[in-house]
Amino acid sequence: MARLPAEYRGAYLVDVARTYLQLGDLRGAARALVDADSVAAAEVRCRPLARTVIADVARAQPVPAGVARLATLVGLTR
Repeated sequence: MARLPAEYRGAYLVDVARTYLQLGDLRGAARALVDADSVAAAEVRCRPLARTVIADVARAQPVPAGVARLATLVGLTR
C-alpha cells in the first residue's frame, strides 16, 4: 500500500470509512477519515463520497473531534 500514490491511499481510506459506517462502527469510520485526511487532504475535502461519509459521521452524538474539524473544513458546519 505504501507504494500507491497518496490519492489512491486516501480514496481507499474513504472507502474503508464508508464500510465502517455501514457496519455501525462510528469510531472506525472517524479514524479512517482522519487518516485519509492526513494522507491526501484534497481527496477527502473534495470527493463527494468523502463529504457524504463525513456528514453521516458528523451526525453522531458526540461528534468525534477529528470529524468535527473535517466537517468544518469542508463547509458542512459552521
